[in-house]
Amino acid sequence: MIKINEYTKIAVNSLSKKLDDNHPEIRAKAAESLGRIGSETAIPGLLKALEDSDGFVRMKAAEALGNIGSEIAIAGLLKALEDSYFEVCGYAAEALGKIGSETAIAGLLKALEDSHWNVRIKAAEALGKIGSEIAIPGLLKALEDSDEYVRMYAAEALGKIGSEAAIAELLKALEDSNKDVRRNAAEALGEIGLEEAIPALINALSDEEDSVRFSATDAIGKIGSRYALT
Repeated sequence: MIKINEYTKIAVNSLSKKLDDNHPEIRAKAAESLGRIGSETAIPGLLKALEDSDGFVRMKAAEALGNIGSEIAIAGLLKALEDSYFEVCGYAAEALGKIGSETAIAGLLKALEDSHWNVRIKAAEALGKIGSEIAIPGLLKALEDSDEYVRMYAAEALGKIGSEAAIAELLKALEDSNKDVRRNAAEALGEIGLEEAIPALINALSDEEDSVRFSATDAIGKIGSRYALT
């Protein structure tokens, strides 16, 4: 009788062979399925698929490598950040964020200046997941991006990193023209938890948007409770 893990090995081997199928949709589906299984034995085939002639296959390969989450894939995913298709770059950035290694930071900071807004968003999100202070200067610059969604995710990432070095720029972001940026800035300030942010957050309690007022209220409570316990 074949054991379950042996069935898995057979499945991974069979699906890996389908990464060379003549039909791109089958190659893409094979990559997706390998990502769901999550076995590191699929990584070599998926890294090869990152250079497939079909952009959708490359995208699914990047997604699968992120789901597997092994640092073995970092070099290939960093290369994929410069793919000609922005969707592939975005999935590569997302995958690097899932893997969470600081070795990806330099590449993600470069992607934070990509010409496509979606890539910049994914890079900011990934840097927040990695959580290193090395990324702070790049994310502070992204707080002034022309795209409001990039600014929004940059604020969120800075909150996840949690460094006081971001306070001044996040306080400015509380006055951003976009409500979602203001909301995320308030949330980030609450996560960082520095008392000097309270006056600006009190002002944000009068914001015209409900979500901003809610986040400011919550942030003040987080900061206040932290200092009350000291």
